[in-house]
Amino acid sequence: ERLLPSCREVTQKLGEGEIEDLPWRHRLLVQMHISMCKHCSRFARQLKLIGQSLRDLWSNQLETDKLEAIKKRILSRLRQP
Repeated sequence: ERLLPSCREVTQKLGEGEIEDLPWRHRLLVQMHISMCKHCSRFARQLKLIGQSLRDLWSNQLETDKLEAIKKRILSRLRQP
């Protein structure tokens, strides 16, 4: 029996966001695999970057929406007699 999970198992767990849900022993083995495998390490970094980019995009969109709502309120009050 092999000690570390395969690349396929690691990328599946990474892609599904299941690593945090694993028991500590399995989580440790996955992290060991990632630290030794350049391909899985790259995949993990790419997923992290994609996630961060989506969070940034979402927060920027929320900020844009808030600014637009504020502009509309100000303009509507300025137009009132």
